[in-house]
Amino acid sequence: MATGAVLSTAVLKQIFPFNLLDESALKLILPLVSLLEIKQGSVLFNSGDIPDFMYFIISGEVHLVTHSEESDFLESSLANGDHFGAEAISGSDYRLYDAVCATPARLVRISRESLENLSRNYPQINKAFKLILRTEQLWNRLALPWLGDDEKVLLISRRHPFFLLLRLVLAGGIGLIGGGILLSLAITPTGVSTGLLIFALFILLLAAFVSIWAGLEWTNDYFFITAERVLVQKKMVGFFDSRQESPYGAILSTGLESSFWGRLIGFGSIHLRSYTGDITFKRLPYPNTIYALLEHQRHRSVRDERQQDRDEIRETLQNRLEGKQVGKVRRETPQPAGLTTTYTSGTLLDALARFFGLRFARSDSVTYRTHWWILLKKTILPALLIIAAIVLVLIKWAGMANSLSDTQAYGSAILVTLVGWFWWLYQYIDWHNDIYIITSDQLVDVNRKPLGKEERRSAPIKNIQTVQFKRKGIIGLVLNFGTVRIQIGNEELTFDNIYDPASIQAEIFANFKKFNQRTQKMEQEKMAEWIKTYDEIRNRRKNPQEPD
Repeated sequence: MATGAVLSTAVLKQIFPFNLLDESALKLILPLVSLLEIKQGSVLFNSGDIPDFMYFIISGEVHLVTHSEESDFLESSLANGDHFGAEAISGSDYRLYDAVCATPARLVRISRESLENLSRNYPQINKAFKLILRTEQLWNRLALPWLGDDEKVLLISRRHPFFLLLRLVLAGGIGLIGGGILLSLAITPTGVSTGLLIFALFILLLAAFVSIWAGLEWTNDYFFITAERVLVQKKMVGFFDSRQESPYGAILSTGLESSFWGRLIGFGSIHLRSYTGDITFKRLPYPNTIYALLEHQRHRSVRDERQQDRDEIRETLQNRLEGKQVGKVRRETPQPAGLTTTYTSGTLLDALARFFGLRFARSDSVTYRTHWWILLKKTILPALLIIAAIVLVLIKWAGMANSLSDTQAYGSAILVTLVGWFWWLYQYIDWHNDIYIITSDQLVDVNRKPLGKEERRSAPIKNIQTVQFKRKGIIGLVLNFGTVRIQIGNEELTFDNIYDPASIQAEIFANFKKFNQRTQKMEQEKMAEWIKTYDEIRNRRKNPQEPD
């Protein structure tokens, strides 16, 4: 481990949250930080250590590794601009993972004492450190199944705690006051009013229920900033569950909004605008700091993408000039050949999804059907007709319908059974024919009526602007089905009433990412071919005797 390298304000200016400071402030904090040059394979700290430093990566790659009884697990792979070791901000936590340099790296290191000094002297840095620490704590507790393998989380934020306190005070305070008044009226020296006592207890229990519900609702609303996208997750217990997201490439503009009370208390709203879809998260704490992080990450993603393009073009061109066929291609998850289903957990809902074939994958596409609950709603009436016909026959056999002749009873039963069966079959085919297809480059919505017309809507994945899902009502939440909305240019494509909409949203985003990677690689290959052809023509002109 080498120290003593020269650190400049220009380097700090590229790192969040130091980019929040002006040049004069950056010069003042230079003595508080140090620049390290680390060799490949060096261990910076181990799980269980007392955190004494926080690190920011200038160049290179660092792996965070956690340990389990079975094996080691790569928690995250960090690169330029990322930070780790945020436990040093609190001074009371322990390291949760090992930090190992996967490549030679240059790191900015800050001690715990320097972090405290910066927090005391620079309010904007103090706010940023609080957000970083809170993100680290939430990330270690939350399950984020939608997160990509190499996707890094930069911010996890709930709404400002003032609104949780306000709800608790209002619900709990009104309930306590109302319940107390009713209790005082119910219990008097002359006796006890049973009706008022029951009503008072009901008010107190209702206030407690509303307070708990308000707390759960507050804890389930999150605003995420990752290395690749922005997400808003909202969940109202018992009513709906939704997640809305947008990749950075689809964001046209960002906005920050705060009222007088927001500036006084310290909350505001972040607005993201794409071509036709908007994402908004209201009442965020430290809105200016979050907005600065969002803008920093937007510009950083553009820089990283350009740098990656240059590196891949250089590699592709080098391979072409050296006569190699292909350069290193970004790894994609292979799709199994043939038809497969992917609901493999042991839950009852997944077992029913497999039974009804709600999702099946082929080598080049994935097809979804609407939830079996929709099939049940469509077929319940014809099923009741068939049951009624069976009941009629049983009643006739039992000798309880003497007013009806055998011909009338059995004839009516056969007629009702036929009507019910054909009606049931029509509704089943109608449900079976409504499918949603995700291919490598398209999203398709097929609606085909039995003995009727077929409607087919498709849209290219490359034009996706926003993807969001929502589960409404108690039935949708319990049975885990809802609607995924995909904004594509000026059109909106909806996957209605599908099972596990959160995983489908994640799958659409993954296909969008893979498509962009494939397109980018094709463009690089095409450009390399042009340059190679130009180089061949130029060499031929210099050496006209050389054969083609």
